[in-house]
Amino acid sequence: MGVLCVGSSMEPGNKMDLDVAAAQNQAFKLTRTNERQEMVVLNDRLTVYIEKVRSLESKNNLLEAEIEALKSSYERTSSLRQLYASQLKELNREAEQMREQRNFSLAEKEAKLSQLDVLKAKYYEALDARKQTELHIETLRPDVDKSTSARIKLEKQQENLEVELAFQQKVHKEEIEELIQQIYAASSKTDLTFGLPDLSSALTQIQSQYDSIAAKNLQEMDTWYKTKFHDMSHASTKYAESVRALKEEIAGYRKDILNKERDLDFLKMRNEFLETQIHEAMEKNKNEEENLQEQMESMNADLKLTKEKMTLLMREYQDLLNAKMALEIEITTYRKLIEGEDSRLSTMVGGLSLTDSLNPTPDSLFSSDTPALTGTLKLTEGLQDTSGSSNEKDAEASGQLEGVPEETQKNGTSQDQACAVCERKTLLIRKVKTDEDTYVSNTKQCTITISGAAEDTDEE
Repeated sequence: MGVLCVGSSMEPGNKMDLDVAAAQNQAFKLTRTNERQEMVVLNDRLTVYIEKVRSLESKNNLLEAEIEALKSSYERTSSLRQLYASQLKELNREAEQMREQRNFSLAEKEAKLSQLDVLKAKYYEALDARKQTELHIETLRPDVDKSTSARIKLEKQQENLEVELAFQQKVHKEEIEELIQQIYAASSKTDLTFGLPDLSSALTQIQSQYDSIAAKNLQEMDTWYKTKFHDMSHASTKYAESVRALKEEIAGYRKDILNKERDLDFLKMRNEFLETQIHEAMEKNKNEEENLQEQMESMNADLKLTKEKMTLLMREYQDLLNAKMALEIEITTYRKLIEGEDSRLSTMVGGLSLTDSLNPTPDSLFSSDTPALTGTLKLTEGLQDTSGSSNEKDAEASGQLEGVPEETQKNGTSQDQACAVCERKTLLIRKVKTDEDTYVSNTKQCTITISGAAEDTDEE
């Protein structure tokens, strides 16, 4: 965008070229129209950019709120992780206690199994002893039967002998009484009839001898019977005591075996219960570990997604900040351009008012003393969408500006009537790189020289 402002001063001996002034005014009007349209477009773009900045700021606030929510959720997940870690530690401790209890139970089981083996060995030894005792009893049973039958026979013989002895004693007593009666009767008859030898002493002696022999035989028989009966009774008592002792020992062994079997069953039940409990605890611990592992994996996945989202949000936030900075730079540039345009317009209005006040009459225009034409050009560079060569534009502007002095020199009469005015202006050239969102500003100082010459106005 270029704006050409021409200021003129009337000097004695110079004439003004009205065609050139009209062309310059037409160009100024066209430039002014273009500038207005461009300012409208720039204002629209600025409005769009402002709306975009506002929407981006609202989105930025929403994203910051989401980031805060994600941070709070991450803190909650970290607290849950600590809770799960404490529970997992407690479960591991309980599992370790169950393992120790299991090892202790296994050791106790091994000890009980060794005791059971010892008891089984004793049991088998007791069974062997019992079998041997039963075999010995079976071998002694015929002797016992013989002894019993002999005892029964002897008892019967004893009874028979006692009966016979009683009968013999009774018969012997009756015979003795009968003999005594006969002897008394015979002695009485002898005394009465005639004197016979006395046989009472002989009979008494015979009776005493017979009584002594009978008593001796009875005593010997009683002694032999008592001795035999005592021996048989002692043998049977000894056998009964041995049998009783064996029975008591077998009963004790049976009782011990029953107790050991009962203890073994109890230990088996306890072992099965402990194994079941250990298995259930291990299954429960395994399930809980799997659940906790799944929860940790899901939490890690959520955390990873959250980190990725936060990274994307931070990247978008950074992009928004870059865009905001770019928009601020562009707004600042527009503000400077508008301020420069205002100052230029004020300067231009002052120059136009001065030109109108110094506008000559036709008589004076055709006079020989036409003033020299001096112009001042102010060129302002606008927005550049690409990083094109600014030197070429400067060269073109310099060429256009240098074209005016050439024409004025052609129309001029002499170099003495030419007046050269030099003005230094600073042009702002801004390069925009949209792909990297960076803005590079550069300033270049350019010197523009406009030379004008007074010419004759006869043709006009």
